[in-house]
Amino acid sequence: MTRQSSGHLFIISGVFCVGVIAALTKKALLDLTPIWFVTWLYALSVPLSFPFGQKLFLPRKGKDALFFTIHVLGIALGWFCAANGLKVLDAATATFIGRVEFPILMIISMFFLKEKLGKLIWPCIALSLAGITMLTEKGVIHDLLKLEEGRNLAVFMMVLGAIGFACGEMGTKVLARKYKARAFTFMRNILLLPLLLVVAFAVDGWKEPTAISLFYTGLCGLAGPVLARIFYMEGLKRIPLGHATVLTQLEPVMTLAFVFILGMELPDKKEYLGCFLIFSSSMLLVTGHWIGNRQKMQ
Repeated sequence: MTRQSSGHLFIISGVFCVGVIAALTKKALLDLTPIWFVTWLYALSVPLSFPFGQKLFLPRKGKDALFFTIHVLGIALGWFCAANGLKVLDAATATFIGRVEFPILMIISMFFLKEKLGKLIWPCIALSLAGITMLTEKGVIHDLLKLEEGRNLAVFMMVLGAIGFACGEMGTKVLARKYKARAFTFMRNILLLPLLLVVAFAVDGWKEPTAISLFYTGLCGLAGPVLARIFYMEGLKRIPLGHATVLTQLEPVMTLAFVFILGMELPDKKEYLGCFLIFSSSMLLVTGHWIGNRQKMQ
């Protein structure tokens, strides 16, 4: 197998893992609060991600330390907000909303990494906003100002989670080629755990989990913070970021397939158009970005 083929296989394996996560998270949240779900997620991920035979590290150089910190805090914010959104939304709709992560990643990369934004970014943002608007209900401003629990706040939390994940992926983008994937993943997980424990006890106090909720959370921990992170980092060492990003846009389609197979709640008919607009915006943006980079290389 060529280096490029193995890179594509790693990314597709990561897409498969991420596709499972939303469906499993929805089941775990039946018995866990969002903050305790994320805390147990990383508590179970730490031993699962231990990098046997690899030297542990902590990025200390100025730029590496900054982007590692952004990565850690961004991923924590992303998981917490996504868990809150999944409490209300069906798994497939939540994952499609999460696709706004890529336009957001492009924008924050402009500020932190001095990358140029192509002309496609603006129509893509417009498509994403249109899709998100179609997934909300009346009284959005009122619900957000009052922090009224319901669909509108859940959609907002998913968008906020996408911002967190985008910050996390920017850190991955900078550090992926410098550090071993399993050691990087383990250090990220073990640093997040004490922070999450403090927040969980402060917000909800001790909540004893059920065996079934821990089972689903453990599967999420294996699929997301461990396997998906390792697969994506290994893939990014073998193929260009543009190739990988095109493939990762298939994550919500994978989630939709799993939700259908497991007989879980599917989006309403009227929600499919909003999901399609968001999905189209991300696919248009990554495909245009990829084609533009290929033309420059030629």
